[in-house]
Amino acid sequence: MNLLEFLRLGDDLSGKRDPRLLQGMALAIGEALAATAPYLLTYVLLDDLFAGQLSLQRTGWLVAGIALALAVQIGFGIPSVSRIYGAAYGQMGEARIRLADHLRRLPMGFFSRRRSGQLAGVLTSDMALIEDIWCHFIGLFTVSAALPLFMGLALVAIDWRMGLAIFLTLPLAVVVLLGAMRRMDRETRALVQASDHAKNASAEYVQGIAVLRSFGRQGEGLERLRLALAQLRDAAIRMETGPAPLIHAFSFITEAGFVCVLLIGSYLLSGGTLGAPAFLMFALLAITMTRRLSDLGIALWLLRFAHKGLPRVRNLLAQAPLAEPAQAEAPTHFEIRLDGVSLVYDSAADARHALRDVSCTLPERSLTAIVGPSGAGKSSLMNVIARLWEVSEGSVRIGGIDVRAMPFEDLHRHVAMVFQDVVLFSGTVADNLRVGRPDADMQALVAAAQQARAHDFIMALPQGYDTPLGEGGARLSGGERQRIAFARAILKDAPIVLLDEATASLDATHERELQQAIDRLTRDKTVVVIAHRLRTVRHADQLLVLEGGRLVEQGRHEALLAAGGTYARLWRRQSEVRGWKLAGRGQAKGEAAPSTTTATR
Repeated sequence: MNLLEFLRLGDDLSGKRDPRLLQGMALAIGEALAATAPYLLTYVLLDDLFAGQLSLQRTGWLVAGIALALAVQIGFGIPSVSRIYGAAYGQMGEARIRLADHLRRLPMGFFSRRRSGQLAGVLTSDMALIEDIWCHFIGLFTVSAALPLFMGLALVAIDWRMGLAIFLTLPLAVVVLLGAMRRMDRETRALVQASDHAKNASAEYVQGIAVLRSFGRQGEGLERLRLALAQLRDAAIRMETGPAPLIHAFSFITEAGFVCVLLIGSYLLSGGTLGAPAFLMFALLAITMTRRLSDLGIALWLLRFAHKGLPRVRNLLAQAPLAEPAQAEAPTHFEIRLDGVSLVYDSAADARHALRDVSCTLPERSLTAIVGPSGAGKSSLMNVIARLWEVSEGSVRIGGIDVRAMPFEDLHRHVAMVFQDVVLFSGTVADNLRVGRPDADMQALVAAAQQARAHDFIMALPQGYDTPLGEGGARLSGGERQRIAFARAILKDAPIVLLDEATASLDATHERELQQAIDRLTRDKTVVVIAHRLRTVRHADQLLVLEGGRLVEQGRHEALLAAGGTYARLWRRQSEVRGWKLAGRGQAKGEAAPSTTTATR
């Protein structure tokens, strides 16, 4: 990324242009111009002094001019800072909102390939680092670049020979600085890769400690983490030490400009072609200019911190969102129809199909169960119905309208979903229930919770419906979280209900209690349910049997059993294992175990 691109970073990330930024930079340039005036007036004062022409009145006017220039400098500087920081922090705030809004429009495939911690890190730590560096860089860079330029032009006007002398080392300094920035870009990319690898390895190690310990393999897991952290350490050292010699060389070369001014100035002064006031002024300004140029190098050196997080932010914004229709259409009925639906998670040519040429109709106000062996594509089929994934081929229609022709928000107003893995938020119980209907009053919340058999345990919490649940609903058991999910789905009252083994976290007693809530939730609705326990859906209006991503059978329970195909095989297998249990020490090998109603997944 070149310097111009970095200066436009706020516009790029936020998608908006804030005029205050350019106004602030213009004021900073005015501040630099005003900062040059006192030096020029001082030169006039010294020239008069050495010429013996200094008078009290002239001195007063020159001092007043210097004071006025300082006042103008302050007058430009204060609003410059206000505008630059106001615009910069405002644009970074808009960039965060844009990133969050972009995330909600991405297909679920994007999230399945990334850890939630990585994405949260982009919105928090990466953006905070970019924001801090960029917001401070704009003002520092503008003044550090403009002030030496104006001072140099003033010196050229005083004596072109000395003006050229002060810029003598500048071309070499620019070449060295560009080399440092290229090296910085290369080392930054390596550091970002090593950092991502170390984050993944750390998360995997922490999450897998219990498993590693149970197999006595803690050392092996630690060794993988140690290797990833060592790679991160080496990349960080190269990031700091690789461009460092060039940055120090830049500072040395700019400082050498002062030496050039002294040498050439002394030669001209001894030859009588340069006056003492001009020599003193050039020496003074050379010190100021070289310091400002060194500040410019430091500002550019600071960019290495922003470069660490910027690739991840850009990569996130580059992900293609789900397409929104130019003209919205709304269904008037809620039959679901799939025509030739195929789904490939990976765009590679040899990628495996999660779904292949699936065509079926799910009648309005009917119960359709999706069954099949593990990896058959059941969840994939559910996801394309809700357009959490975009189909690779074919179409999904609700009420005769392609789901791609519906705005994403409109589509999900018609769909209530309850998944096996329930997601709760860190707010109160009431906040989590209102995810289903934000405008619901307390009476509606209580009614929905009662129907989901959640009211009693909610009232047993310290603050009832106002009890904070903690991150991810950590204060609740799996069954309690599931009932909260059912309650907010009941509250939503959508015409289409999608259930993904939604009672898996419940024991037999609570499952029977919740069945009434399920009946209430699904009454007079188009219902699609994924079931691993076939006995729970044997009364469905139709069963869709998937295997290897294909729809291999379709029909009611009795007809599918009679057909003797995949469904019959799965039913027979579950019937056989339903009575399995671990044998006790005193039980003879092969002795039948007592029957149990526990079903396998």
